[in-house]
Amino acid sequence: MLGPIITSIPNTELSLNDRELLKDPFIGGVILFAENFIDKQQLINLVQSIKEIKSPELLVFVDQEGGRIQRFKNDFFRLPSHRDLGKVYDQNKDNGIRSAELTGFIMAAELLAEDVDLSFSPVVDIDYGISRVISDRSFHSDPYAVSEMAKSFMKGMKDSGMKAVAKHFPGHGSVALDSHTDQPVDPRSFDEIEKDIKPYIELIANDLNGIMTAHIIYTSIDNKISTFSSKWLKEILREKLSYEGIIFSDDLTMQSAVEIGSMQDRINQSLHAGCDLILWCHPDESIKSILNKFSESLIDKTATYEKIRPSIESIDQKELDDRIEELTALLNKK
Repeated sequence: MLGPIITSIPNTELSLNDRELLKDPFIGGVILFAENFIDKQQLINLVQSIKEIKSPELLVFVDQEGGRIQRFKNDFFRLPSHRDLGKVYDQNKDNGIRSAELTGFIMAAELLAEDVDLSFSPVVDIDYGISRVISDRSFHSDPYAVSEMAKSFMKGMKDSGMKAVAKHFPGHGSVALDSHTDQPVDPRSFDEIEKDIKPYIELIANDLNGIMTAHIIYTSIDNKISTFSSKWLKEILREKLSYEGIIFSDDLTMQSAVEIGSMQDRINQSLHAGCDLILWCHPDESIKSILNKFSESLIDKTATYEKIRPSIESIDQKELDDRIEELTALLNKK
């Protein structure tokens, strides 16, 4: 059985403690970070050891957005940031849209070749010039451009066999504080926030499989952080926007989520609000005791994970090399 928790491990190979933790039925996936990676062969070995833990296999996730958020670098193509792709778009819209598609394809194809199932991409936050944590992770300051680029990026991912997860719903670009370290509050009206939601509407119409929440309070809508808000996740995202895909929480260990209470409270409240799968990154030793508290009411999310397992088709190396060459030319075009 696969439960709703996606957690992380501390090293480049599994310890006995890691193996015992990942056997817990409440765990459904593992998210990898730079500290889990040395090179491709080591990554293959690590992923294989994770997937041997249980059946159905645990899913393996990563943030491989491009630019400064690329966890695996050695032996991998250095992906451009979303902003780099937006600059190509500003020079020539068709080239920009094509560069986003190529980047999505290359990113996904390289990960799938190592048996990594999903990258939490693309970022669809609007660049208002306010958020330092988003900044170059955003495609553009224009919601229309973000929508067009994100659709193309998602198409590239899907063409390689990987599902897409857009983030951070409903939008992280308009707040200066970083939700990793503070509690951002966005006082804008819903009419203003609709600019941030536009890319999600476009992607949902194109069969978006996943959305990740933002740990932000939008005071004109609800006094709860969106990750823990049924108004945002059930009423707006599910009902108003007719979204049928998977809702991922952002990492529940981030400072912005701490005020909710204990980790058990955070998990319960995010699931109750409408999250399907939960990120619990860099857990401490308390994770085992907390997971034990859920033993009488385990939530089986096996069917949910099946919806985002990759549909892998063999990618010809020459095809991948050709796309890397084409993308490089577009990025270097003056």
